[in-house]
Amino acid sequence: MTALATLAATVGVDTHYVGWRGAPVEASPAALAAVLAALGHDVRDPDAAQRAAVRAHWGELVPPVIVAWDGAPVRVPVRVPADADAAWQLDLTTEGGATAHADGHLFAAPARDHAWPEGRVHCVRELTIAIPDGALGYHQLTWEIGKAWGQALVIAAPTAAWGAPGTVPKRWGVFAPLYAARTAASGHTGDLAVLRRLLAEVARRGGDYVATLPLLAAFLDEPCQISPYSPASRLFWNELYAELDGAPPALTAGPLVDYRAQYAARRTALAASARAAWADPAQRRELEGAAHGALLDYALFRALGEQARAPWSRWDAVDRDRAAPTALAEIAPALRPGVEFHVWAQRAMSAQLTAIKRAAGEGGGLYLDLPVGVNADAYEVWRHRDRFLTTLAAGAPPDALFLGGQDWGLPPLHPERERAAGYAYVRACLSAHMRHARMLRIDHVMGLYRLYCVPRGMAATDGVYIRYRADELYALVTLESHRHQCAVAGEDLGTVPPEVRPALARHGIARLYVGQFNMPATAAAAITPPVADQVASLNTHDTPTFAGWWRGGDLDDQRDLGLIDAAQHARGLAERATTRAALLGGADDPSDVGCAAAMRASTAALAASPAHLVLITVEDLWLEPRTQNVPGTTDARPNWQRPWARSLDEVLADPAVDAALAAVDAARPRG
Repeated sequence: MTALATLAATVGVDTHYVGWRGAPVEASPAALAAVLAALGHDVRDPDAAQRAAVRAHWGELVPPVIVAWDGAPVRVPVRVPADADAAWQLDLTTEGGATAHADGHLFAAPARDHAWPEGRVHCVRELTIAIPDGALGYHQLTWEIGKAWGQALVIAAPTAAWGAPGTVPKRWGVFAPLYAARTAASGHTGDLAVLRRLLAEVARRGGDYVATLPLLAAFLDEPCQISPYSPASRLFWNELYAELDGAPPALTAGPLVDYRAQYAARRTALAASARAAWADPAQRRELEGAAHGALLDYALFRALGEQARAPWSRWDAVDRDRAAPTALAEIAPALRPGVEFHVWAQRAMSAQLTAIKRAAGEGGGLYLDLPVGVNADAYEVWRHRDRFLTTLAAGAPPDALFLGGQDWGLPPLHPERERAAGYAYVRACLSAHMRHARMLRIDHVMGLYRLYCVPRGMAATDGVYIRYRADELYALVTLESHRHQCAVAGEDLGTVPPEVRPALARHGIARLYVGQFNMPATAAAAITPPVADQVASLNTHDTPTFAGWWRGGDLDDQRDLGLIDAAQHARGLAERATTRAALLGGADDPSDVGCAAAMRASTAALAASPAHLVLITVEDLWLEPRTQNVPGTTDARPNWQRPWARSLDEVLADPAVDAALAAVDAARPRG
């Protein structure tokens, strides 16, 4: 093993991974060096850097974060020389203010994990302290060992998430990207009023959930970043979707959503509501009371960006490195209107989302989506850039469809710096979503374990996996899940390490099932049914609709994009014809008649299955052939811009839609 590889293994960076063909893929020395340098290691002398990493590891007597499951006593690992004895004491303070104390001597504690850093034998001794009443929560541990002392965060969490598969009734719902779900009242894009109405209509038909794409803050002027999976923040919401007072702005309808025009028009209407709120004495007092901490800081960030009309990396030094404000009175007059607007807009979005959850009751609600990261220009990268690896981008390794790999442009979190901060940012992201969701989809759930990171300037094939502490992240997820009574699903599609799915089951997190990936390969076969711990759907936002798949539109698209050649395209179409015939129980029928019959049969199979939750893509109900997103493309396809061919009013007035949803409700197991 090279010195660079030894350093990587020491600090949680994988030197190789198993590729999609089943063979190991070695990280290049250049990529490995770039990732290690991004993590803060001096790769000019990897031997010295490795020794420094070992010293740092064993010099950290107690880790900054400790997990205790299900209220059991806290096991505190202490790294010490094996021949060193000393008095120790632990003091635990729970969130509720209860305290506990324990003390003893090191030699009385059991030892494990012996190692010989720099020639002296060390070990991990395990100390124990009980949690008063087994209370769950984020607790503060103060430790003293000999003359050394420090503090650690204890995450006392339930092993399984709230609403885990098998603990609640089987449910169903629909998937609808909000920007596409327009109504006469909302204008050319959907808004939270549309979401509330759709949820009520689903509930009236016996359903429980409305799933949608991330609703997070976005840059919709300069810069303009429309992908919901590259948000301007994972902590705040996209005010484009705020419900308006009065009629929507009049715009000329087009075949695609013009986000800049939509935002500019709706911003005018929203700004009027914001000014009226700030002018009202009672509302002003409420808004001033809320304008502090991260909300005020985020509002300042947005106001600065709107003033500069540029990403923060291009601001002048004073604004780029500006300290967080502590009070609204510190905001300069020129920035005050923008700051006040964004404070109001976030309060309005939060209030409207809260009202949706309250109206839905306990049986169901919104199925929200937490992206794997944020845009490089995002608020939290600006404010906490030391916690982000800004010279790297999260992505995905090469696979059968994307032989060149994927670079998503999302700066990963630094594993150790976020951990040293008590996972404050991750906790805030989870809480912000679970506060309003009844179920949360964690995008790329493998990111709890590792992220494929591409160094800036290198090809996406040169990515390297960085490891995270999955147990600690699972504890955050399950604890926040119970606090907000929000079930959890993990998107486990793609390259999935073998330890992931058993851990999802252990922690009560549903897996995903996509019908298109489980279609029969031969005429004698049938669709592989989902199992009890899965959220099942025929497709996702990253795959073709059922009609698009039926017609081979995805294969045509792959050919046109140069992802497959003519021979692969022809072979794919032949295989698709075999699958169509299998679904129809006989001869292939590529027409809309055959498509409708197969869609109904496949939907019925999902509905009758033991799946934890079944989601129906609304567009499948009228055989929409166009997809919402073509992964791996940006300008080559109009991703995230295609509105529904029908308004929500037209969808809900269609007897065929009623019949299809009634059939799903009738087929769902209720046990």
